[in-house]
Amino acid sequence: MSTSAGQADSQAESLELPERALLLHIGLMKTGTTSLQNAAAALRPELLANGVRYPGKTFNHRSAVNDFMGHSWGWGTTPVHGAWRKLRAEIDRDTENRIWIGHEFGANADDATAARWREELGERAHVVVTLRSYGALLPSLWQQMTKEGETAGFEPWLRGVLSDEPESELSSFRDRIDQGRVVSRWAEAFGAQNVTVVVVDKSTPALLFDAFESMLGLEPGLLSTAKLNGRSSNRGMSLEEAELFRALNKRMRPQLTWLEYCKWLRDTESVSVLNRRKPGKHDTKLVLPPWAAEVAHTRAERYVEQVRESGVRVVGDLALLGAEVPSSDEARLSSAVVPIDAAVEAILGVVRQGRRDEERLAKAREEVSRLEEEAAARRKADAKAAKVAKPGKSGQSGTTVADASGRELVRALGSRVKRRVRRG
Repeated sequence: MSTSAGQADSQAESLELPERALLLHIGLMKTGTTSLQNAAAALRPELLANGVRYPGKTFNHRSAVNDFMGHSWGWGTTPVHGAWRKLRAEIDRDTENRIWIGHEFGANADDATAARWREELGERAHVVVTLRSYGALLPSLWQQMTKEGETAGFEPWLRGVLSDEPESELSSFRDRIDQGRVVSRWAEAFGAQNVTVVVVDKSTPALLFDAFESMLGLEPGLLSTAKLNGRSSNRGMSLEEAELFRALNKRMRPQLTWLEYCKWLRDTESVSVLNRRKPGKHDTKLVLPPWAAEVAHTRAERYVEQVRESGVRVVGDLALLGAEVPSSDEARLSSAVVPIDAAVEAILGVVRQGRRDEERLAKAREEVSRLEEEAAARRKADAKAAKVAKPGKSGQSGTTVADASGRELVRALGSRVKRRVRRG
């Protein structure tokens, strides 16, 4: 079934999933996933009141999804052991509501992992895949990868991803954005009747939220009440902004662990720029060169046929996936300069992060001092009470329960402070 934007209202009831269904949204990247996750996290109480549980307490379910698949996120890291088990326990405790989980990293699954997801989630699960024009997706993906440490320029990256035989480091990424194969894989694992594709397009901006509200039986317009900012809406960067972060990646990435990179660059400088700056007249919008647009169009047409042949339910206009995208012989693919205000905002982001660290550290030190004073007062009181109770046994020494618990409390808090400082 294909539902166009004009048919969305009349088809809304047919999209609704059964009671107690589990909706697993696997992405793909840059198809509105961040906006959906932000809305769901911000509206957890409202969703539950409407019969939908968005489990956990975090912004999304990245750690749980990666843990189940045995994947890590970022260089030098390992999966968060136990994250999926914890999320699964919350899902199992809920015997009344529909469940909404997922993360775009779910699309990274191979055939065997998709089959494991089916075995794990059972018959109640319904998979949702969000897609958008392949050609339009490529500039957004390069920007996203740049925010996550990529150092390749736009043109070399395009040539690698669009190659039929890319280098090993890009081959897995190319497979993750193979829209036709991703949809076919999950249709084979779950059954075509249990997979819905939502086609995202700028011409129908409300379709994404409308589709999820319809599938989950939510009140129309509920998801749009969540407030979005530059990070949660994940706005695109200009070429110059992306080049700024790419230059920083080249210099800083070899010196930083993944967690340090996230703290100081990914979640600080880039967020500061996206939140507080609007691209101006000195910024360039990324446009594909003609050769890339042609390859992307040919590949997208194949994807459209694969999705259609898979037999899954499609919401939106499937033909939009293969629509030709703007291209230019004069497209700028690199920049040697960046706007001054972008560089300033990036520096200010680091300064703000440093101030936040200092404030947290100061509060933690105050708390440690307070607990030490309380522990000292408790020890003094216990010692006095013990002397009164046993006046004939002076000179004995030992550690009271209050003394030990006080020290343990201070020690535990000190460890927590160190962890906070490391995490930022």
